[in-house]
Amino acid sequence: MKQNQRLLLISRDDILNVVDSEPDTRLFRTLARLTRQGYHLLATAPQPDRWSSRHGGPDDALLGPKSIRERLADAGGVLDGIYYVQRSLLTQKRNRVQALQDILQRYAASPDHCHLFSSSKKFVEVARELGVHATHLRRERKLTTELKTLLQEPKS
Repeated sequence: MKQNQRLLLISRDDILNVVDSEPDTRLFRTLARLTRQGYHLLATAPQPDRWSSRHGGPDDALLGPKSIRERLADAGGVLDGIYYVQRSLLTQKRNRVQALQDILQRYAASPDHCHLFSSSKKFVEVARELGVHATHLRRERKLTTELKTLLQEPKS
């Protein structure tokens, strides 16, 4: 993998919130354009308490029929992968730090080539501490709108 990959990290749940609240074609068209422009898209999700091979679990939203991966592919984009962040009450901040450092290392990306969009204020804070471009999604900061501004940024 070449140096300084451009990464786009978005929570599975934040993607699903858009899909559940508005027509999702804009979101998937925007994500597809970003992946065609060279961004590697990773969905992040909390590690399940138990892994299951049954359908109907949280992974169906990412990999199952009519999943995020399938709808993104239909729009001409690619979901590079899913990164499961370990959960723990006492070590949650450390888990977030380790997850982001691991992702950056695996993709040979520097923090300034990585964008994280999340409704988790704590995940955004940790990302910013590491130098990642992080946007906290709130009611007035919608994922599709924020991604469209990223489309307009000059490539570095």
